[in-house]
Amino acid sequence: MKLLLIDDDQLDRMAAIRVLRQSAQPITVVEAATAEEGIQQLEDHHFDAILLDYRLPDTDGLDVLRLLRINRGTSIIMLSGCEDEELAARCIEAGAQDFLLKQELNSRHLLRSIAHARQRHGLEMELRKSHEKLRELAQQDQLTGLHNRYYFEKQLRETISRAYLCSEELALLLLDLDNFKVVNDTLGHDAGDQLLRIVSSRLASVVREGDLLCRLGGDEFAILAHHIDEDEDINHLAHRLMEVLSDPIELRGSEIHVTTSIGVASLSVCSEGTEGLMKCADIAMYRAKDTGRNQIHHYTSMLHRDIQQRVQVERDLRKAVEEQQFVIHYQPQVTVSGMIVSVEALVRWQHPQRGLLYPGDFIGIAEDSGLIEPIGRWVLQNACQQLASWKHRLTASGQQLSLAVNLSSVQLRKDNLLPAVNEALATSGLAPENLELELTENMLIEEPEKAAVVLEQLAGRGVTISVDDFGTGYSSLSHLRVFPISTLKIDRSFVQEIEHREQDARFFKAVTSLAKTMELTVVAEGVETTSQAKLCLQAGCDRLQGYLFSKPVPPARLEMLLFSEEEADSMFELAPLPC
Repeated sequence: MKLLLIDDDQLDRMAAIRVLRQSAQPITVVEAATAEEGIQQLEDHHFDAILLDYRLPDTDGLDVLRLLRINRGTSIIMLSGCEDEELAARCIEAGAQDFLLKQELNSRHLLRSIAHARQRHGLEMELRKSHEKLRELAQQDQLTGLHNRYYFEKQLRETISRAYLCSEELALLLLDLDNFKVVNDTLGHDAGDQLLRIVSSRLASVVREGDLLCRLGGDEFAILAHHIDEDEDINHLAHRLMEVLSDPIELRGSEIHVTTSIGVASLSVCSEGTEGLMKCADIAMYRAKDTGRNQIHHYTSMLHRDIQQRVQVERDLRKAVEEQQFVIHYQPQVTVSGMIVSVEALVRWQHPQRGLLYPGDFIGIAEDSGLIEPIGRWVLQNACQQLASWKHRLTASGQQLSLAVNLSSVQLRKDNLLPAVNEALATSGLAPENLELELTENMLIEEPEKAAVVLEQLAGRGVTISVDDFGTGYSSLSHLRVFPISTLKIDRSFVQEIEHREQDARFFKAVTSLAKTMELTVVAEGVETTSQAKLCLQAGCDRLQGYLFSKPVPPARLEMLLFSEEEADSMFELAPLPC
């Protein structure tokens, strides 16, 4: 065993050495008369324990103790010629394993103290290692090995504080992988985890020295970039990140192409502290996704104004839901004979200051905020009541009229859609076969299993299911066969080009022909000219909808079109159907 004895009193050192030599085990003692000499010995040699005198000529024993504790591999026993319980407690608190009086030293006592000190020190070291391991686990993402959100946000707070003091520019980049869910759903979560590890490695290969990369969770990553001189620096880094991810990745025999949406926020533009900078980068990242994915978007003051306006719209929209500031307009669908057989319910917002607002002004915000659910429920309930109120007049005039109501993806995902439909039918008295629910094709392919279950329940109730805007998504009619669909609405973009683009005309005819073989009712949307109407009917469409016949109109105007022969005749005088 090798000991370091630090004591300025030579007689005390000699006394301690005599006691130690009485031990049966071999002990080597290295002497030091000052703290400086002792520290030098520690730098040059390893010791199993240190015997440290409290009173030294060049410094206070407690200061030496704190300094020696930097060398975590050695246990320390304090020696003192004075009995002082308070001093002993302070020494133990400062890191000593024991406190002994010089006048009470004997071989058995000192050796036992050294053994206990080494044992306690060993336990302390194990505990410290455990704490360090826990701290590492708490700060590291276990899947990728990158730092995690906890560590990143801690470092972000500290870095922003220093940046304010030094007038340094920082930039925060948030990256969100595009369509990562598709990999998990098609190849499994193990493949998704492997993809995240590969992406992490690629990102780490291009991040600049001194910048901080972390995985925030899921498929979202963050980079804190220091020492930004100008926008070109951060743009170069962002494009390098996109470039390094552009090479295809082999996963389970499949070639995966990874893209990412990047939001960038700089401290000079978004000077609202840690949370503010994170929020700004998050807003920019979602704007990048909104503009087509695989994009880089910077947070700017203009974007800030857009967000403020969006917040105001959401605030007004919540009030609108409470006060029911909505109205419903209806757009007719007509047959080749000129009869109105269905109407599509379209919501409008009667804003107290801005006037009548159309869906494009607020539906996106309603979906993001979750307000689309109460709005959709209100539209469904009131539209059903409106149509049911004309039941007797429709029967008397021999008309069959169905009601088409749009559903959002939020409503489709909720478990209360079927109860909401049942309630609307029950309270209004409208027959289920007179209600048609419209969904876009993308809604069906986003969560096909969920959609299939819900739509089967609705169809079993007697409600008709319609696919809206067909041709704008990524599905095909063969994919849609698994759903209980009765009606197909071909998007207006094809109808409006049917006169001018042969390709669109062929697509239109092919879709209509295939839909008819599947016994689907085909509706052409956006019909604006008699020529378009003629081509749609020649292709085999069952119904036409568009401004050629009527814009969406309030209930009173629709009532006139339904029950006033003069009004109905005037509509078809303006839009005569081709024979």
